Amino acid sequence: MFHVYENESLNEKLEVRGIPFSVKRENGVVAKLPSSIGFDARCEMLFFLGMSTDSWQCSEWWGQQEVYYDYSTRLFFGDRVGRIRVLYDDRTEELISVIFGVNCWNYNLFFKPKPHENIMHFSAPYDEPFRSDPEARKILEESLRLMENTDEACEKATKWVFAYKVRPEKRIIKIDFGKEEAKRSDFVVSGVTALLAGGEISSDWDYVTQEFFLRKDYYKPVDRLRRRIYQFRDELPERDEIVNVENFDAPDIVFKGNGLADIYTNVYRKNIMDMAYNKVTDDGMPHTSSRNTANYGCYIGFGTYTIENSYFDHVWTRDIGRTLIEITNLGYFDRARRAADRLHELLYYPSIRFKIPHWKRIANLVAKDENDLHNEGKENDGHASIMLFIYNLYNKGAVDRKWLVEHKKELKDAADYYIWQYENPEQSNFNGILYSESEASTQIYGGYDLFSNIISILAIEGYARLFDEIEDFEYAKRLRKLAKILKEGARKYFLMEHPRYGKVYTDTTDDCWTYEYKRLGELFLQSDLNGYDVFNDDSELFDIMTRTFMAQKEVFYAPESGRQMGYGQGYLTLSTLALDLFDELTECMEAATMMCYHHTDNKYIVPEGVIMHGSKQFWFRNCDLGNAVQQAEIVKCARLVVGIDDIDKNKGIRLVPRLPDTWDGFEAKDFPVTLKDGTVKKFSFAYGRNIHSDDESKIIIKGTDGTKNYTAVFDKDIPVEYLRMGPFDNGNINISGKEYEVKKIHDRFFAYVKI
Repeated sequence: MFHVYENESLNEKLEVRGIPFSVKRENGVVAKLPSSIGFDARCEMLFFLGMSTDSWQCSEWWGQQEVYYDYSTRLFFGDRVGRIRVLYDDRTEELISVIFGVNCWNYNLFFKPKPHENIMHFSAPYDEPFRSDPEARKILEESLRLMENTDEACEKATKWVFAYKVRPEKRIIKIDFGKEEAKRSDFVVSGVTALLAGGEISSDWDYVTQEFFLRKDYYKPVDRLRRRIYQFRDELPERDEIVNVENFDAPDIVFKGNGLADIYTNVYRKNIMDMAYNKVTDDGMPHTSSRNTANYGCYIGFGTYTIENSYFDHVWTRDIGRTLIEITNLGYFDRARRAADRLHELLYYPSIRFKIPHWKRIANLVAKDENDLHNEGKENDGHASIMLFIYNLYNKGAVDRKWLVEHKKELKDAADYYIWQYENPEQSNFNGILYSESEASTQIYGGYDLFSNIISILAIEGYARLFDEIEDFEYAKRLRKLAKILKEGARKYFLMEHPRYGKVYTDTTDDCWTYEYKRLGELFLQSDLNGYDVFNDDSELFDIMTRTFMAQKEVFYAPESGRQMGYGQGYLTLSTLALDLFDELTECMEAATMMCYHHTDNKYIVPEGVIMHGSKQFWFRNCDLGNAVQQAEIVKCARLVVGIDDIDKNKGIRLVPRLPDTWDGFEAKDFPVTLKDGTVKKFSFAYGRNIHSDDESKIIIKGTDGTKNYTAVFDKDIPVEYLRMGPFDNGNINISGKEYEVKKIHDRFFAYVKI
């Protein structure tokens, strides 16, 4: 009845679902068949053993693929990974498409491979939601036309059987297995068996015919599978009710206008609470990821997930610094202080390579030896991120001058790390600029990159202010001198002469981050040190960064840059906000919002990344939800949209809202602001196009240019320096009862209203 493909290399026989196969066991595992086999028989049906994707990746690791428009590693349900060619003796053939989610599935990530297989799996199985959701499992089973080998001893190359009905009146002479050229993944076939012509087809066999592929009968079930696991643009809700977050105690911000404004309200609410209480536990220990979070297939998944601790036990400094800056700005002073104490302990954690006090990439890990250098380099951007947090801790009023005096040793040791690099170039490789062993440069052997230098400059400037506060003016002067040297070095090495835009910043792309948006770091980091109104505060920087952004758009610009939600989507969106590019900030804010949403599973928490289909119409999440730095950059966008700017308390409070064009407004209540004298108060601010208020206890300001109308409502008892209203389409602006100055930024107009 059965005709089993045999040759001299096949050395093992097995039976799957009652069907016999011959396979080749090599080095302890069952191997693939070659790409072409001779096969001489008239058959009713062919059975192919294996049918897993050959590659362990269903999406690319972090790197440059997306900016080169290379989506070949990304595998979505319905994608063809190859073809099986059945050749008959009359020189006709049948082509069988091998389609992911139909007659091919991923083994490495969906199951836990056997120890003897020795294949990449990254803490598999990532089998949710199918394991716990019966309806999801049913959708998968309806899409997959494979018979599963349920034997506990089965392995990757023997996991499934695909049955295909052929032409019994014709003799098969050859079978070829061909990879889809557009995809890097291949598929595994380890054995072929035929039911000979005239044989009885069992009712237990799930099989398909040529018509199944010609009519695309698989399309409807695989579409249901896609719609269950992925998020599609056309399924984003028109309205989204505010979620009830238990014990919510953050500043209450509500964005209004459309479904995405509603969703971002929930993104803000869920993530700020996750950051405040899961990224900093009650003992003050900071964590890069939340405990028991969803992990979507490490960095190479396909939309399924598992619940695990991911990076919960790690203190990645660049992640933690950014998260702590956000929770400090949003009023979680007690938790931030506790975290600062733990971080000051970790400043002195043992280091194999550099013995001076510093925060390493992962502050709470110790390398085994000098060959284990992944964690032992000079991660200057991580060290600087912690310093910027400590600066914000004081600047926002979470600690006082007495605290600075008590922690002077830790503050000085942290800043001395940069002075040591400057004074010891033979060890640090300092060459007018800092040399970093970081993800922002190259991770182990290091390199010179703009981003690490810029964030370090700002951190040094922040600490100079702290030493001014404790009246150590000589040390503050020393820090400012170093910051000036580094800034001059950064401009010397990283300012290029662009043929169309003049002097623009550039940065290395030898790092593992996907995008070059980090070249805009000096722009979006201003909102952690100097304020939100770069146009008004530093026109030279604003011009350089505008030119840099335009140059970047020629290299790569996509509003949906969520392969990395922090280093990509976050940096891009924050840059468009800071540059007042309202067309771009609108599409970037909406993209950032939609990529945090899922219709069913784990809504709202910011993913570490998303894998976007080339059509930009659907995507799935990647790696762990709530990864600290990715999460913090998306939450930070709320700060810049609302625009309550007290970042440099010496400038007073400025209101610089930036409302996406498609949103109507926002209302922020109990937002903590720090006054010039260091006093911290709660402040309420509403702004938008459809806001109505007659509350006499508030300041109410209206503005119009004849077509666009804005209203701002905020507390009377807190001094505000100015309010910026806009954008307006023309300069003929009328503001109710206030002095104001009209300024043009790009092609839009704004009224600077003196309060």
